[in-house]
Amino acid sequence: MGEIIQMNFGDIGNNIGHQYLEKLIDDHYLNDKSNSLSNQYTQKIHVSFEEQRNQQYQFRGIFDNSSDQFTNKLLTSPECQYINNDLLLSKRNRNISGAFSNGQNYYKDQVQDELFEKLNRHIERCDKFFGCNFIHSTYDNSSGQSSHAINQFRERFPSKMCSSFSLIPNIVSTNTIEIYNMTFSLNHLIENSDIVMLFDYGALEKKLQKLNQLCTFENNNNIIAECILQMNCSQRFPGHLNGDFKKIAVNLTPFPRQHFFTCAFAPFNTNSDWISQLQHLSIPENTYLTYHNITRNQYFAQSLITRCSTNNMDFHQVFSNFVNKVEWIADGGVHINCKVENRNLGKTVMHVGNHRDLGQLFKTHAEIFTANFRRKAFVHYYLSDGMDEMEFTEAESNLNDFVSEYQQCCCGTFSDDEEYYEQSEDYN
Repeated sequence: MGEIIQMNFGDIGNNIGHQYLEKLIDDHYLNDKSNSLSNQYTQKIHVSFEEQRNQQYQFRGIFDNSSDQFTNKLLTSPECQYINNDLLLSKRNRNISGAFSNGQNYYKDQVQDELFEKLNRHIERCDKFFGCNFIHSTYDNSSGQSSHAINQFRERFPSKMCSSFSLIPNIVSTNTIEIYNMTFSLNHLIENSDIVMLFDYGALEKKLQKLNQLCTFENNNNIIAECILQMNCSQRFPGHLNGDFKKIAVNLTPFPRQHFFTCAFAPFNTNSDWISQLQHLSIPENTYLTYHNITRNQYFAQSLITRCSTNNMDFHQVFSNFVNKVEWIADGGVHINCKVENRNLGKTVMHVGNHRDLGQLFKTHAEIFTANFRRKAFVHYYLSDGMDEMEFTEAESNLNDFVSEYQQCCCGTFSDDEEYYEQSEDYN
């Protein structure tokens, strides 16, 4: 398996990346100085860390120096020993509003040269560079930076994996600027990413409330960091059924543009009826972390990523019960297993699915975008930064075409889709 370099943008992306680094260090037992590392923890540690002298390790990633508060938090944390100047972008004069265009101009003027200079230095120290993980928000002031960084990465490294872990706005409490920013971000993610994992703070808060936990950003980011840790566990550790992001992309993407996935993550206990626990993942209201307006369990394809040493035949039994039988998809499920358990949670399972009702989510955002753009609401902020109204029209057209692709696939398979969309519109 090749090396993965992580790119973190904005306050949201940096905080998620910091919590992910904390869990990554703990998962490889790097913080346990009294216990000598066994072979299974160091065999593939090069995927996420660069080994230096005297068993010192440096994290393969870059943090956008978005605020002094985050920088002080990172440099005063126990994880600072795995970070040096190559991982932090230099401090610069910032005058960034919440608009996509402002972040875009800031990236072009002050960030892009230094960013790719550091990235190239990281790649030169890799034996076999696999790709980049981009952690960012699609609706805050970092959306313009991350979108153009993904574009440039695709232009410079077209054969490498480009995966994105993207925060989307809660449709219930979003505002016009966030809708504009997300639409422009989606316009870039549709064309230039191989995998896009979507997360919604509204759905995460709903899950935390059911678990009687505080709905804080730290707890929300903790769940997202666990999902990222589970996604690449098979690349970082040996397993029975190894797989990587490319395997997930190939098996879960029926059409090139439909590479947006939902996910669910949970620990399980093999001493009890764990098969029923895995089947429980198919109940949306209890486990889905992407968005909470899912009314049916319908997928193009789905995957299970497990961390345990259980017999693989049991997972085939689970798949036979809840994998959808779509007539034009021969095999709608793939299983990836890592035999090294999570250090804190033990046996864990993650469900990744290409949900067909994501088209309804994008349709709702497209309708709100169109309604605001027709009134020219807040458009002057983007025009003053050098954008043109034609860019709004192109983004709107591309998103509407994307929604039509989802609806054509759904209506070509199920007869109740039209009724479902009418019910969803009434609900909204």
